[in-house]
Amino acid sequence: MHAELDRILMREEELKRELEDLRRQRTTLERAVRPRRAQRSLRDITLDLLAEAGMPLNSLLIAGVLSALYSRQVPSTRFGTLSIDEQKSFTAGRVTRPVYLCHCLNAADGVAVKRFWARSDWALHERIIGPMTGRVLFLKSAIWVIKLAQDRGEAASERLKFMAADHARGAGLKVDRGSFQFVEWLTALNAQLEKYLPEDEEVRRAAAAAIERRLNDRDRLFGARGGLVSIPGTTRRWKEGN
Repeated sequence: MHAELDRILMREEELKRELEDLRRQRTTLERAVRPRRAQRSLRDITLDLLAEAGMPLNSLLIAGVLSALYSRQVPSTRFGTLSIDEQKSFTAGRVTRPVYLCHCLNAADGVAVKRFWARSDWALHERIIGPMTGRVLFLKSAIWVIKLAQDRGEAASERLKFMAADHARGAGLKVDRGSFQFVEWLTALNAQLEKYLPEDEEVRRAAAAAIERRLNDRDRLFGARGGLVSIPGTTRRWKEGN
């Protein structure tokens, strides 16, 4: 039994690495065939950023990255409009899109966490927000922003480098003014992340299994409506049925 479990766990890790590699390849190909982001819609740009990051992103971070990379300013209200438009497109159903922008879902009750964006082609557990997921996503976001600045080297804008430093500082790391210790920051952040990942993923997978059974296609993308009760065992207020 132990040997079989070890084999399955090893295979799962291999598949995760293959998925990450495929996502990187897709991102590279999409960059090659699509026009410059500054000229494209916020919807398309957001889908691209999510694919590159490989994780949910919140509206403020998306706006900050667009400003730092492309000097494109996005009003906070624009994301609210984007959410409404995406839901209307899905509900109308006249033309089915290959992928939709959607929201993360609260692990306890399936309600949308609207400040966090995801892609509809991700597995449901990748779009669940559990008790520790906020910390996990903050650390992952910090790692992503720092890598963006690191990969651009001398071409990185001052705004992007300061964003990276702010994320490192927000994670409790020592940041010296004007010094961008990308390698050291990444090492420390990855070490922190490893502490939270296993338990967070376990909670998200369990919640996803329950939410999958209880929500329809629309609500799995945009959140439960009208007082869906909580997932069994996640809160004292849970009761069966709606």
